[in-house]
Amino acid sequence: MTAHRRRAADHAVRACFSVREAPGITVTVSRDGTGLGTTARHTAQRVLAEAGRGYLGGRVELRTPRPPAQVTSRPSAFGTRRRRAVRRAADRAVALAVAATLRGDAAGVRVHVRTSL
Repeated sequence: MTAHRRRAADHAVRACFSVREAPGITVTVSRDGTGLGTTARHTAQRVLAEAGRGYLGGRVELRTPRPPAQVTSRPSAFGTRRRRAVRRAADRAVALAVAATLRGDAAGVRVHVRTSL
């Protein structure tokens, strides 16, 4: 056994939603550089409206994985694919977190970021 172990890379988006009576969605995003705040807000509003609770508001806390290091051979191809995968995972995580909160379940949700090369 070696003295140093490699830490597993965290390739997941975590979302937590809390309901409040005042309308409007507040979004807190860690490591945002891709406009995830707007996407998370729209997703939360859409899920609340679909559940018949459009009059409610809430707060979304979104934690995203660390941005990947720049690849010198194909910098734009990998970065674009990664951003899309993170955005899709964030969309799923917010929708699941809002639905879980409305059901009365635990509000924290973790969604794996699916990237294929």
